[in-house]
Amino acid sequence: MALYGAEGIVLGARSWGEADKVMTIFTREHGIVRAAAFGCRRPRSPLAGAMQMFVHADLQFAEGGRLETVKTASVRAHHAKLSLDLTALAYATFAAEVIREFMPEGVADAAFFDRLAAILTAFETRNPRVTALAAVLQTLAAAGLRQSYEHCLHCGRQITGNAFFLAREGGVLCADCRTAEAAEFPAELRALLVALEQLDWDHPPTLQLRGGILMRAESIVLAHVQELVGHPLRSLSFLSQLE
Repeated sequence: MALYGAEGIVLGARSWGEADKVMTIFTREHGIVRAAAFGCRRPRSPLAGAMQMFVHADLQFAEGGRLETVKTASVRAHHAKLSLDLTALAYATFAAEVIREFMPEGVADAAFFDRLAAILTAFETRNPRVTALAAVLQTLAAAGLRQSYEHCLHCGRQITGNAFFLAREGGVLCADCRTAEAAEFPAELRALLVALEQLDWDHPPTLQLRGGILMRAESIVLAHVQELVGHPLRSLSFLSQLE
């Protein structure tokens, strides 16, 4: 049974048997890894502290068939503030579910890993609702599933000013290419979506947000996510209960 090391962030955990968990961990070296953590639900287990949501750790895995096995784990960061803020936790859980759905298993993406670490820090210090929307937009972009907000889907023209959005085709249309089913897409809404998709987590800008525009941006992105996933996201039920 070959062993290998990886730096990872826990993005999912479900109980298995009497004392075990099945973990979903995003690693710098291998992308999404799904692994069994045997005995980690026992209080004295050396894995107990590391096998919690959003923990950032140095890990050792043993290769397996359907699942790897977590052999050792040393915590780097645990984002304790998320456990104290239910709203931030709910939005972070939503972002984690989107990452689990769309980022591929076994495919390294070191740049996205670094971005994920910064996103989790942002959930502790910034508006969690806006942070979650930016995290989802950047996840979709990293997975090659982004919508088009800056160039017309039909003619390729760069959009300036107000335009129209065609959800069925996943992007914006200019006035000349507008179809009957395309919805109005104001410049303020497009600017917000582009700013969040390109947000630099190390030097985040100050965003001026109107509630109505933020709600429209969320509606566009959530509809896209739900269409891609094809089933309800469990984390959205959690969020709806908070609201």
